[in-house]
Amino acid sequence: MPTIEELNEQVIAFLRQDELDYPGGAAKFGPAVLPLLKALIDGNDENLAIKAAYLAGYIKHDSVKDIITDAASNKFTAVRVAAAYGSQKLSATDASKVLEKSLVDTDPGVLKVAIRSVESLNIAKNFKTQLGNIGKAQLDLSVKGFANDLIKKIK
Repeated sequence: MPTIEELNEQVIAFLRQDELDYPGGAAKFGPAVLPLLKALIDGNDENLAIKAAYLAGYIKHDSVKDIITDAASNKFTAVRVAAAYGSQKLSATDASKVLEKSLVDTDPGVLKVAIRSVESLNIAKNFKTQLGNIGKAQLDLSVKGFANDLIKKIK
């Protein structure tokens, strides 16, 4: 059984790879690495923060909802995208907390993934107002269209 220091080193080595098997990494490392992933998400290394956010989303543990919710407000856009994506792996209630933040993000990439997550979780009716705002005000036409298409599906 590796020490926590050895485990952290293994996680960082895993995250530094170019191509990652996130489900495999989650199964291998488990909840024990969540404090490290949280620290990496909150850190200044954007690449590690992004990968840590994606990996956290694949780990089954009660604290993941808080980590992903916090990541939805991260300074790095790609981490916020990872949070919006990670919401798909949460319960609808927990995902809603993430998506409340993601659906008011100013970045079109975050919005696209958030809208896909809302659709994937089948909770669009809960976000009709936010989707309507995106459909009216968003400058990115593909995001605007995606929001409007989803609104049509819930009417």
